Amino acid sequence: MPESPKDTTTTETEQAGSGSAPHRLAVVGLGAMGAPMAAVLLGAGFDVTVVAHRRREAAEALAAQGAKIADSVADAARAADVVISLVPDLPQLLEVAEGPEGLIHSGRTGLTLLTMSTVAPDGVIALAERLNSAGIRVVDAPVSGGPVRAADGTLTIMVGGEEQDVEHVSGVLSALGQRIFRTGGLGSSQVAKLCNNILTATIMVANAEALTLGAKAGLDPAQLREIVLASSGGSTVLDTWVPRNVLRDEYEPGFALRLMYKDAGLVRDLARRTGVPMPLANLAHELYGFCMQGPGADLDYSFVSTLLQDAADVTVATGRPRHQSR
Repeated sequence: MPESPKDTTTTETEQAGSGSAPHRLAVVGLGAMGAPMAAVLLGAGFDVTVVAHRRREAAEALAAQGAKIADSVADAARAADVVISLVPDLPQLLEVAEGPEGLIHSGRTGLTLLTMSTVAPDGVIALAERLNSAGIRVVDAPVSGGPVRAADGTLTIMVGGEEQDVEHVSGVLSALGQRIFRTGGLGSSQVAKLCNNILTATIMVANAEALTLGAKAGLDPAQLREIVLASSGGSTVLDTWVPRNVLRDEYEPGFALRLMYKDAGLVRDLARRTGVPMPLANLAHELYGFCMQGPGADLDYSFVSTLLQDAADVTVATGRPRHQSR
C-alpha cells in the first residue's frame, strides 16, 4: 500500500527548520528499527555517528552510507548534539545513559538524549531527573510503524518532554516521522505507546482466533480477510501483518514477539498502578508468554497465532492439518 505524503496537521510538531536544529547525531541500537532510522537520518543530511552495541554488521553497513562508527556511547556523545537511543528495554537504556561507557561519562553538557524505545513511563522520568542534574536533557519519543515505515521515514512518533527540548529535536523527528504527536510531559508518550501496543497485541490474537476458526470450518482465509476488511472488523493488523505472516505461515523477524511480551508486561504493571482492570490485556500477555520458550521469542509477534493454529490442528495459510504443514 503506498504511503501518503507526510502529514502536517495541527496535532503535530513543527517541521524541520524551526528552532535551532541539531546537526550532529549519535544513534545507539541498530536493530530492526534503529538501522533503517539511522539510514533515513543520513539521507536527510545529518552528521550521524553510530554505536555498534549488539550489531557490528549494521554499523558497518551504515558506515558505507556515510556514518561514523564510535567504540562507545561516551565517544559518540562527544561528537554529537543529540544521542538517539533505540535499545529494546529500560535496563539497556540505563546502560546507554549511565553505564561505564555511557553518555553521562562523555564530559559534555548541553546534550539531549532522545530515547525512542518503549519502556516504563516512571523509568524515563527517574532517568531524566538524574541526567538533568548532569546537564543532559531528555526527550521521550517512542515510535510505531515497524521496520518498513522506519525505512521510509513515515513513522508515527509520540513525544513527551519540556517544550524547548522537544523543539530542539523537531527537525530530527520530522525526518523520521509522518505523524508526530505532542503528548505532554516525560512519560506521557510512553503511556500512549503502551495503549497502542496492547491494542495491537490483543487484535493480533483476535485475528488469529477468527482466521483459525474460518480455516477449520472450511473457508478460504484470504477471502475471509478481504470480507472482514470490507466489513466492520478490519484493522491495520489484518491489513498488513496477517497477509505478510499468518497467511504465509512465515514469522521471520519483524517486531519481535519478546518485545511485544515486554510491552504487554509494562501495560500490566501500569494498569495495576493506576487501578484499571484489563482482563483482555492480561490474557494477551499470558498468550505471548507461552511463546517465549524456544525460537518463537525472536520471531515476529504474529507467531502467537500458531498457538491457536496448533490447538485447532489447522494451518491458516493452507487450510491443512497443522502437523502436515511442517
